[in-house]
Amino acid sequence: MRESLTSVMLQLERGVKVTLRDVDIESVPRDQREYMAKLKHALNEIRLDVRDYEYAETRDEQLRWAKIGQHNLRVLNTLILRLDSVFGPADVAEIGARIDFLQTALV
Repeated sequence: MRESLTSVMLQLERGVKVTLRDVDIESVPRDQREYMAKLKHALNEIRLDVRDYEYAETRDEQLRWAKIGQHNLRVLNTLILRLDSVFGPADVAEIGARIDFLQTALV
């Protein structure tokens, strides 16, 4: 059975939030804290984009949500890379694979 985009998105979101939960927010530089806030916002936006893509009634709606979702996935990827003090190479690889999967699937 093929995994739904929503379940992949939820796995992505869960993986990122588990890593963020282990971070002492007070020990992180201010710019990194801002990236963390933007990252949480991007995750929420992507979750909604994927939901709207899957529930779209027309192909035009799907294409619109796919374009928005792909933009937000690129933003998320950039933020993950900027938070190198939070996400290690293994985290980046795992998260990057899920981001790539979603970007490919949103067509």
